[in-house]
Amino acid sequence: MTTNMIIMFAVGFVIFAVYIYALLRAIYWGHTKQREEMLNDPELRNYYSRHGQGDFIDYDGIGNQGRFPAEATSPYGKEIRKRMKKSRKSETV
Repeated sequence: MTTNMIIMFAVGFVIFAVYIYALLRAIYWGHTKQREEMLNDPELRNYYSRHGQGDFIDYDGIGNQGRFPAEATSPYGKEIRKRMKKSRKSETV
């Protein structure tokens, strides 16, 4: 193997590595851009709201059960506990 062959291999490898990096970067950029456009598209929002599904991220159709903290949906949330304490104080007085 001569020195010229090693230099040409190194140059080719650098060009190949830059090409692969640019390709993967372009794929990632295109994917994120498409997702942003889909989420902000007013036509899609109107379509899903017309068909009774206000939140089009809810793909399974059973509601957003896992997207809210348990205390916000619980019947024993902070506000209800405060009301219960107030009513108990007024009953004992």
